Amino acid sequence: MDGTALRRFARHGWGLAAAGLGLAAALAVVGWVDYAATRREFVALLRNQAASLRQTVAAAARGNRAAARDAEAGLRERLLDNARLLAELDRHGALTQVVVADVARRNRLFRVSVLGADGSRQFAAAPDSASHRGTGPGGQGGWGPGGPPWAPGGTGSGNIADKLLSGQAREAVSDVHEGRRAGAARIAAGVGRAGGGAILINVDAAEVMSLRRQSSLEELLGDIVRSTADVAYVVFEESGVRRTAGVSPPDSPSGIVPVLTERWLTVDGRPVLELVGPVGDEPAEPAVLRLGMRLDGLARAERQSLWRLGVTLSGAVLLGGLALGLVWLRRDYGALSERHARAQEALRRQDRLAAMGELASTVAHEVRNPLNAIAMSAQRLQREGLDGPPGEADRAESVELVGVITRESQRINRIVQQFLEFARPPTLAPHPTDLGPWLSSVADAVRPLAESRGLRLMADVGRAGRAHVDPDRLRQAVDNLLRNAIEATPAGGSVAVVAQSTAHGHAIEVRDGGPGIDAEHLPRIFDLYFTTKADGTGVGLAVTQQIVAAHDGTIEVDTAPGRGTTMRIRLPDVAEGSAHA
Repeated sequence: MDGTALRRFARHGWGLAAAGLGLAAALAVVGWVDYAATRREFVALLRNQAASLRQTVAAAARGNRAAARDAEAGLRERLLDNARLLAELDRHGALTQVVVADVARRNRLFRVSVLGADGSRQFAAAPDSASHRGTGPGGQGGWGPGGPPWAPGGTGSGNIADKLLSGQAREAVSDVHEGRRAGAARIAAGVGRAGGGAILINVDAAEVMSLRRQSSLEELLGDIVRSTADVAYVVFEESGVRRTAGVSPPDSPSGIVPVLTERWLTVDGRPVLELVGPVGDEPAEPAVLRLGMRLDGLARAERQSLWRLGVTLSGAVLLGGLALGLVWLRRDYGALSERHARAQEALRRQDRLAAMGELASTVAHEVRNPLNAIAMSAQRLQREGLDGPPGEADRAESVELVGVITRESQRINRIVQQFLEFARPPTLAPHPTDLGPWLSSVADAVRPLAESRGLRLMADVGRAGRAHVDPDRLRQAVDNLLRNAIEATPAGGSVAVVAQSTAHGHAIEVRDGGPGIDAEHLPRIFDLYFTTKADGTGVGLAVTQQIVAAHDGTIEVDTAPGRGTTMRIRLPDVAEGSAHA
């Protein structure tokens, strides 16, 4: 990258960087909003899924409770029907030990006891256990060390027997209760006998207890965990009984949660969203459901969203950088095109000047000899023609003619001399020169001319450095520009010479306050003998351009009608001895 490109990059680099950062920040905000929206949508999806599961579990719990109630009611009614049947047989005198045992066997009753008015057992039957079979009226064998089930303090048949024997009730049914054996469940029912006493029936209530214990609900919870990948665990708690499916959930205080709440947890090293809330709408049988929803899908969605954000951001920044680079290159291309056009125009001008220089050299050689002859003839005519006898009038005429010949010969000689000087490339004698003081002296030399025309001449040369130039030849060029500027500026205006040096070269500007140069004349202002002034020769700018070119410099024109003209000389920063000698 050359110095000019580096300067352009330094000039525009901060602007491009700021624009790129602004674009990246805007895209980052848009991407973050999209990421946050994706996260919210995924969490909302998990909440909806959890709500659906809660409804499913609530429906299953209600179904289990209804099934338990129906089964218990049916079992109670069956017990009462059997007790009534035996009471009816007893009233007709047909109740015997054989009948009691047959009814117990046919109806799969756990135990049947027929008690007398004093509470003694008259008949008994227990088809499923030989040890519980009765021994006949008044017998007590087979009840074990705890005595009969209706002994004082009993929980099932005892309470019913007390009510029936005391006449408090004609019929009674107990709730489902634990049996004497661990894990057993019983329901007892009884009716009073017509002559006093009671008929007690016990039945196995394990099926009802199973429904109460939500065994089918446990299977449902297990199916939910197995079939739904997003569910880590399910905990259902009702009436102090907790059922769990899935991975082991973290500890949570027991009790009723009045509203749906959620916690963000880590279970087995994986993120989980736990939702806890009540299930069902039966305050008499409160239940709490805890759902642990896995966030693995959310983590994957977040990674994908961040990856898309990074790719989009990188691509947008790259495209934005390319677009800004294209804008920058387009602008620089326009500047380079303009400079190229000026360089081509300067080259064409140099070609024209070179051709005119050759022509001038040829014309000079062809004209000089006749001029010499004219000059010699004029001298001889003056020497010989004025010494003879002609009259006074003839002599005066001869003197006038001789003067004309002499003046015209001198004028032609000056023109020929200009041709020769222009045709011959200028010979330079460069040496280091402080441009500031040197330009001040050039300006001081023409200051009287400017003041005589009522103009101000300003010199801003404090930033000019040291250059390797031919000060005499370059003075001629700058002097020509200053004089042209003074002539073009109306009275009361100002003319300025400004100079500045950088690491890449020197610039000398001469600014006037004149009317500017017409566009139709601009391409020809450096042509030899082209002038728009009535008394101009058209040589000054051509010679100026030639001197600047000999210094490997360029001269630029910035002008427009009505706003004056700036003539700018650009000289390279060359080492000593590198200028043309």
